[in-house]
Amino acid sequence: MKAYARVLGIAQDAGVPHVGCACPRCERFRGAPLHPACLGLVGARAYLIDATPALPEQIRLLPSLPAAIFLTHAHMGHVAGLWQLGEEALGARGIAVHAPPGVCAFLRANEPWRRLSERNLALFPDAPGTRVELEAGLAVTSFAVNHRGGETVGYVAEGPARRLLYLPDIDRWDLELPALLSRCDLALLDGTFFRRGEIGRQADVPHPPIEETLDLLSPEEAAKVRFLHLNHTNPVLDPDGPSALVAVQGSTIPL
Repeated sequence: MKAYARVLGIAQDAGVPHVGCACPRCERFRGAPLHPACLGLVGARAYLIDATPALPEQIRLLPSLPAAIFLTHAHMGHVAGLWQLGEEALGARGIAVHAPPGVCAFLRANEPWRRLSERNLALFPDAPGTRVELEAGLAVTSFAVNHRGGETVGYVAEGPARRLLYLPDIDRWDLELPALLSRCDLALLDGTFFRRGEIGRQADVPHPPIEETLDLLSPEEAAKVRFLHLNHTNPVLDPDGPSALVAVQGSTIPL
């Protein structure tokens, strides 16, 4: 079986162009938007990690509707796409949604997620460290991540030949990053900001800047990394911006 991952989005939750912004960077992407960070996994069937506001456009890049969805956490850019599975849109029936237990509890307790969980979704609360066998030769394992606003996980996707780490959101590198990278052949990491001071309220939305993340890594480790979850303020989006390995929206990664 040939398995692969597809990068379905590389932007922060609101995408690029950012709502209400007419900066030159946002205007440059007006005709070809960057969608919020999202990953597709494809084997005999298709699977999705995170359900973003751009879900209708993103699942068009998969060969079929996702057989299961895995959520990293409950922030807007990672769960808002679940609305598209409801009666007003797809009208799905019992699609499997795997998420940390706290996220599942949130979805069951709050509208409009509660109605979705009663008919359209089948929620599976997976504690960090849970390995889910999607099909022969394709599995995902979650791991706990420090991120504000509730339980958060990242995922390691394991195919027949390669392992891919997906970690779009983290507040700080309290995880041992080199050890984390040793678990995979390629890593898609939080690159929300390039440097500190990029926005005025950065203390309210902490993310390790790309330049600080790279300082933690050897050249060999850095070669494994591609950054995503990019805010519209991030200069790596500019043609002449700082050099960094940025994930490519729509690209495929053999597993």
